[in-house]
Amino acid sequence: MILKAAEDFKKRTLSALPTLLEKVAYICSLQTGSGGYLHWGFSRAYGNRPTQEAIYAAHMETSLALSHVPVREIYQEYKEALARSGSQENLSPDSFVLKAPVNGDAILSAHLRLLQDSIVALAQQERMTHRVS
Repeated sequence: MILKAAEDFKKRTLSALPTLLEKVAYICSLQTGSGGYLHWGFSRAYGNRPTQEAIYAAHMETSLALSHVPVREIYQEYKEALARSGSQENLSPDSFVLKAPVNGDAILSAHLRLLQDSIVALAQQERMTHRVS
């Protein structure tokens, strides 16, 4: 059941998002303050535990993959995603959050926080540059 839920989450949910950054940002939007995940449809279909484990596994996999991508490429994905959608809620500079899965990996958590801060700072700098021009 857990493997089926994990495969389903990747194939049906995450595959709809074209970039790794969008996948991670979406998963982070599902994460609760206590580190669990809220996904009504998956919980209803698979139950709470398989849902938690499936989303956690996807979160870990995508977060680790994102941590190996240069900031320049991540920022390019960010700009393309915003242009494609106009303004995605998960990617707006005010609500953009990259969090690690709750597992005690302080280095991954710090790295994702640094990526988030870098992307937001670059976006703000670019907006200021366009305003001045």
